[in-house]
Amino acid sequence: MAFEKNYTAFASAVFGGPSGRVFIDVLGQDLSAATFAWAFSANPGAAAAFTLTNAAAGSQGVSASYDPAMVHPVSGAVVGGTRIVPQIDEATLEGLTFSGAANLALTHTLYETPSGGSKRVRCHGVLTVKQGAPN
Repeated sequence: MAFEKNYTAFASAVFGGPSGRVFIDVLGQDLSAATFAWAFSANPGAAAAFTLTNAAAGSQGVSASYDPAMVHPVSGAVVGGTRIVPQIDEATLEGLTFSGAANLALTHTLYETPSGGSKRVRCHGVLTVKQGAPN
């Protein structure tokens, strides 16, 4: 079942990436071969302002890696799982149109299609992009 998750990014910095704290852990599933599309739009149903697709870790897009040693946070059992990591580069965030507003709210939806499976929604919500003080 899809869950709702809101995020905050700053226009003058990378969002997510391998050294960031933005990730989704999926316990007990190997989604490393899945196809991902994470769409961001100004309003629900509107055309996407940009979409992240599968990419290597450290590049703009969505990376997914399976860890057979992932531990269940409650039971402590080793269950394995996939870590899904988004990355939005600074240039993409700086290229958004703020129209005089200090913040920009984008609706997001993460679609995943497991290898041999059907497309489904993993999560959705709002990404708030703050202009902040540029450096």
